[in-house]
Amino acid sequence: MNKNRHTALCTATLLATAGFVLFDAAGLAAQEQEQAADTANEATVLEQIVVTARRREEKIQNAPVAVTAIPAEDLRKGRTDTMEDAAFRAPNVLFNGQGGPVSIRGVTSLGISGGVDRQPAVGMFLDDIYLARPIGYPLVLEDLERVEIVRGSQATLYGKNTIGGAVNLISREPGETTGGEFSATIGTNLDSRFKAAFETPIEGTDWAVRASTAWSGNRGYIENLVNGEDVSDSDLLSGRIVATGEVGDGTRVKIIGDVTRDHGDGGLWYAPLPLAFDHKATHDFEPDNKVDSAGLSARIDHDFETVRLTSITAFRGHDMSSYLDGDFTATPFIGQGQEERQRQFSQELRLSSFDDDVFRWSGGLFYMHERFEGTQFFDLVSFPQSLWSRDVFEQSADTFSVFGEASYFVTPEWELSAGGRYTYDRKSTTSEISSPSGSFMFGTPGRAEGDVSFSNFSPEAALTYHVSEGNLVYGKISRGYKSGGISPYIEADGSANRYDPEITTSYELGAKTTSDDGRFTLSTSLFYIDWRDQQAVIYTTPFTRVYRNAAAATSKGFEIEATAQLTEEIGLRAAYGYTHGRYDDFVDTVMGAVYTGNDLPFAPRHSFSTGVNITRELDMGTTLKAGIDYTFRSSYAFTSDNKYRQDPTHLLDAHVGIEKNGWSGTLWAKNLTDERYLKNYFNYSGTDMGVAAAGRTIGFTLAKVW
Repeated sequence: MNKNRHTALCTATLLATAGFVLFDAAGLAAQEQEQAADTANEATVLEQIVVTARRREEKIQNAPVAVTAIPAEDLRKGRTDTMEDAAFRAPNVLFNGQGGPVSIRGVTSLGISGGVDRQPAVGMFLDDIYLARPIGYPLVLEDLERVEIVRGSQATLYGKNTIGGAVNLISREPGETTGGEFSATIGTNLDSRFKAAFETPIEGTDWAVRASTAWSGNRGYIENLVNGEDVSDSDLLSGRIVATGEVGDGTRVKIIGDVTRDHGDGGLWYAPLPLAFDHKATHDFEPDNKVDSAGLSARIDHDFETVRLTSITAFRGHDMSSYLDGDFTATPFIGQGQEERQRQFSQELRLSSFDDDVFRWSGGLFYMHERFEGTQFFDLVSFPQSLWSRDVFEQSADTFSVFGEASYFVTPEWELSAGGRYTYDRKSTTSEISSPSGSFMFGTPGRAEGDVSFSNFSPEAALTYHVSEGNLVYGKISRGYKSGGISPYIEADGSANRYDPEITTSYELGAKTTSDDGRFTLSTSLFYIDWRDQQAVIYTTPFTRVYRNAAAATSKGFEIEATAQLTEEIGLRAAYGYTHGRYDDFVDTVMGAVYTGNDLPFAPRHSFSTGVNITRELDMGTTLKAGIDYTFRSSYAFTSDNKYRQDPTHLLDAHVGIEKNGWSGTLWAKNLTDERYLKNYFNYSGTDMGVAAAGRTIGFTLAKVW
C-alpha cells in the first residue's frame, strides 16, 4: 500500500470512528433525556474554570476581562500543543513565530524586518515572569496547568505592561499524593513525543515537588530538492521542576526551574510560493541551529491579617546560534546567520487586599534588568563565516514601574475600578556594522552609541455591573505603552537610530452570562483601539532602513465565546471574532510608498473556532473520549504593503481514545484536510517567498497516569 493510500485509509478510519461516536453518543443522550429528565439538569453542568488573568484567582465568568482559558486536559500532543494551536482557539488572535509573534485584535510588533531587536506588543508570561524576547518563548506547551490568552492592553496588574494583551502560561504544581505519568507518541513523518513526570510530597515536611521531562522530534515535512532530504525537522528536549511548600505561619513558597534545548534545523526553509505550498525547497546551505534557554524563579506569598504580600524573583536567559541559506536557491551564493545571548533579572513585589472585601485593591513595584547581544550575518558563501558582513547590536536595559488598582462596590451590584502604572525605561545601546570580507553586504561600516530614557503614566478605569453569579456587564478604558529605544540600524549621518514609545488607547464593552442550570456560558466584547506613534521600519535610502514612529492605526471589532454542556457526555465550545484594523497614516517618503488605508498585518477580518468533546462511560471501567475541532481564519496580509495575502484557512483536527485504570490510547489527527497555508512570508528581490505549515499529521499516543 503506498503512502498516500495508507494516509487516506487512516484518515477515513479516524473520521468514521469519531463520527460513529458522535452519532452513538447523541442517540444515547436522547434516551437519557427521555428516561431521566428530572435529574439531568442537576448532573449536567460545565466545569468551572478558574483564571488569574487579573492576578487573583476567580471564575472565568466572574472576571470582567476578555480571556480565553485552555485547561490542562486540552494541552497535549495531538490537541493543543503549541502557541499556534492555542492562538487558533481564541478569537482575534494569531501566532506567527517570525512575524510578531503574537497578534491580538490587530495589535502586533515588528517581525523579521525589525532585525534582532524585537519588542513584543503582546506580553508572554511564564508563571508571572515576563519573557522579554520571542526567541525565549516555549516552543511546546508542556506540563502546564492552563494557558490564558488575555485580550486588550494590560497596565495596572502585570509586572510589565503591554499594548496588545497577554499570554499567561501556568505550570502544573505537585499534588498532595505521590503520582506520575508517562506518554509515548508516534506519528507521520516520525512526529514523536516522549514525556515522563513524577510528583510527591516530601515526607516529614510541608513541601512537595513535581519534575517533568519531554522530548519532541520529527524528521521534517519539507523536501529539499537539492539533496532529496526531508528538512524542517525538530529536536526539542525540555525539563521543569516545581517545588511548593509552607514556611512558617501563612507563608507559601513556590520555586520553579526549567530548561529547554532546541537542536532542530530552524525551520526557515523559505522557497518561492509554488514550491513552498508543495512543501519543497531548494537550499544548498546546510543549516546549523541551536537554541538553549533556561529560567529559575522563586515566588513567596505571605498572608498578613488583612493583606497579602507577594514577591516574585526570577532569572532567565537564552543563547541562540543559527546559520542558513541566504539566497534560498540551489546556487551556493549567499549565506546568513543570527546569534543571540540574552539574560534578564526581574523582581516584582505586590501587596493586595483579600478578595472578599467591599473595597479591594492591589499595588506593586516591578524592576527588570536585561542584557542583550545580537548579531546578524549576511555575505557571500565564498568567504569564511568568520569574515561575513555583520550588524552587531548590544543593549543594556532597565525598567522600573509602580502600578496599582483599586475597586469599590458602590452597591452590591456596581463595582468601580481605577488604577494606573508609572514606568521609567532606560537603555544603553551600541550598534556596529562591519564587513571583514570587504563585500559591504550590510552597507557602509559604522558604529553608533546612545543612551535613551522614557517615562510614561498609563491609566485604566472600569465599571462593572454584577447581575448575579456568572452574569455581568462591564466597560473599560485603558492606556497601553511599549517602550522606545535605539534600533540595530544606523542613521544615514552615522548617528544612533532613536525611536519613541508606542501608545494605545483601548475602549471595551463586555458582557458575560451563565444559564441558571450552569450548562451554558456566553461572553461578548466590543472594542476600539487607537494606536499612535507606531514603530515601523522605513527606508532612509533604497538600501538602508531604520525605525521610525511613522504610523498611526485603529482597530475595532467584537468577540463572542460560548460553551455548553449539552448532556453529561457532550460538551461544545465556539468562538467568533471580527477585527477591522487599518493604517490611518503611514507613508514611506523615500520609497514613495503609501500604506495609509491598508489592513494591518496579521489581522484577519474573521476568526472562528468550534469544538465538540464526548466522554462515554463504557463497560468494565472503560471510558471513551473523542472530539472534533475546527478553526477558520479569513484572508490576512503579512506586510504593510498588503501585496500578498494569506488565503482563508480551514483546519480540522480530531481525536478518539480509550482510558482504563490510568492507561489511555488515543488516535489523533491534525489538519485532517491537508490544508496548505504559510507560516511566514516575505518578498525577496521581487520574488514572493514563504514557508508553509505542516500538512496532515496522524499519530497515536499511549499514556499511563498513576
